[in-house]
Amino acid sequence: MARPIDQAFPKTSRLRKRAEYLDVQGNGRRVESRAHIGLFVRREGGVTRLGITTTKKLGPAVVRNRARRVVREAFRRGEIALPAGVELVVIPKHAAVGLTGEAAAEDLARLGERVREALER
Repeated sequence: MARPIDQAFPKTSRLRKRAEYLDVQGNGRRVESRAHIGLFVRREGGVTRLGITTTKKLGPAVVRNRARRVVREAFRRGEIALPAGVELVVIPKHAAVGLTGEAAAEDLARLGERVREALER
């Protein structure tokens, strides 16, 4: 069953190509929370977009997929409040593995706060 349109995570809100990830990772600034690393770039007049990277060091596929799902859901719900035009790549750390959805959302909200603080500097 398809999600209602207001609950979707549209393609326009995602980083989709390797070159986009490499650009953010190479030219972006880094912030951290307890369980996540964030790399971000601000694009004037752009759309806020999210990319998620997990490595095999995090655990088996089930663990990596859950970590990505939790980050996507927090972004979709607006719990990672970012200004317009920010492209963010989130990398879950080992501390993200055992977190509940609510605890992960709180940690990602802190990550969003750190991004906003870094943009103000």
